[in-house]
Amino acid sequence: MPATVALLHLAPRPGEIEHNQRLVAAAVKRAASLGARFVVSPELVLSGYGFRDIIGTDWIAEDQAARTAWAQDLARQASVFLLLGTPEADGRLFNSLILFGPDGTRIGHHRKIMVLKVGSESWSTAGGQPTVMTVDGIGRVGLFVCADMYSRRLVDETAAAGVDLMVSSAAWAPGHHGPNGEWERASLEVERPVLVCNRTGVDAMDFTGSRSVAAINGTIAFTHSSPDSATILVEWNRTARSLANWRVV
Repeated sequence: MPATVALLHLAPRPGEIEHNQRLVAAAVKRAASLGARFVVSPELVLSGYGFRDIIGTDWIAEDQAARTAWAQDLARQASVFLLLGTPEADGRLFNSLILFGPDGTRIGHHRKIMVLKVGSESWSTAGGQPTVMTVDGIGRVGLFVCADMYSRRLVDETAAAGVDLMVSSAAWAPGHHGPNGEWERASLEVERPVLVCNRTGVDAMDFTGSRSVAAINGTIAFTHSSPDSATILVEWNRTARSLANWRVV
């Protein structure tokens, strides 16, 4: 039976944590009301991409317990698997994706590996290994954060662990250093669909033209970009490993 996946194509504001939490909560609850089982957020959706130059980094460790409790409660209230992009403190600082279950349990995390050494990401430490997690009703999901999918080695190592679907949380703007076929290439070489939850809005750069996409067999099968926040729903058939009925609400 197909399961509905939601991609939250949102416009978080840099450094405005409470605003971003409200934005995420409203989008998660709406997606759940429309039948979503697995909800994916963009990279660093809770902090915004360029937060460091506005509010620094001390808050990451100081407020982490409260943010975790908030996310657990949100996943529980919505009864969804929630994949949340957030800064994370664990001895060092990481650009993380954290997966919460419908009962609020923290299931696991992926920490961005291909981090930028300068600019808005220079606060973060590179993660150490590829990540595959099992999501009930979805299957084995290979996780990436933005430029992680630029690395063919990382894509291959993730696929080698056995995946049904690859999911990337991104803050990847178009332009000179924008995406250039990485998602299509991964879907072709691994022979698995790729879902990308990108973002919009203006932050450390202009993300208003950024695309959330579904890449299948080397082509972009579905895509969305908009200047305003939106929620994308798509049906995932695990048995056929197929995506259908892409719609924006």
